[in-house]
Amino acid sequence: MVRSTLTLLALAATPLAAQARAAATPKAKAKATPAAAAAATPAAAPAAATTLAATSPPQATATTVGWDPATKTVKYQLIGGAPAAKSPFNFNGYTDGELTLTVPLGSTVVMTFINEDGVPHSAEVIADKDPMPNMAGNPALQRAYTIKAMEGMNQGEKDVMRFKADPVGTYRIFCGVPGHGLSGMWVRLAVSATATEPSVQTGGKKAG
Repeated sequence: MVRSTLTLLALAATPLAAQARAAATPKAKAKATPAAAAAATPAAAPAAATTLAATSPPQATATTVGWDPATKTVKYQLIGGAPAAKSPFNFNGYTDGELTLTVPLGSTVVMTFINEDGVPHSAEVIADKDPMPNMAGNPALQRAYTIKAMEGMNQGEKDVMRFKADPVGTYRIFCGVPGHGLSGMWVRLAVSATATEPSVQTGGKKAG
């Protein structure tokens, strides 16, 4: 009788023990779906907007000439491949002789050349006659050429040409990189015996 009572008590206690073990066992976490994981990830901040500065017309530089009458020194900036022009093969926005820089005979010309184009360019003073050479050679005026006259200077590079405006005559400032001058990359330089100061002409009219 005593043994039967103990057996019944043990059987009754078995379900309770199982429930207790189940309650004590930690539940496994459910695996998040890709969509849920994406929703839980903080959204990336939007990229900041890029503001491009407006480029001033190259013609504004073309018509600006510095002049020191005491030393008879002409200062001029020549931009190769100026932006916002009709062709990348230009000087200060002009091509095919559309611009003429006139300087007094005997003056010292200090011409700063800057290449703003992604294509290499250079500058050299040559005779104003046809046929125009395909590439840089001997300049018509002594020291009137930039470095890398044939290979061209890279974008952002600059060089200073310093030469004496002599003798009287008309010349061409052209790009010495093969084919560039023939593609229209040239303007004129006039050395005048009567001019008392430098000037710039575009389209047959005096600029500035």
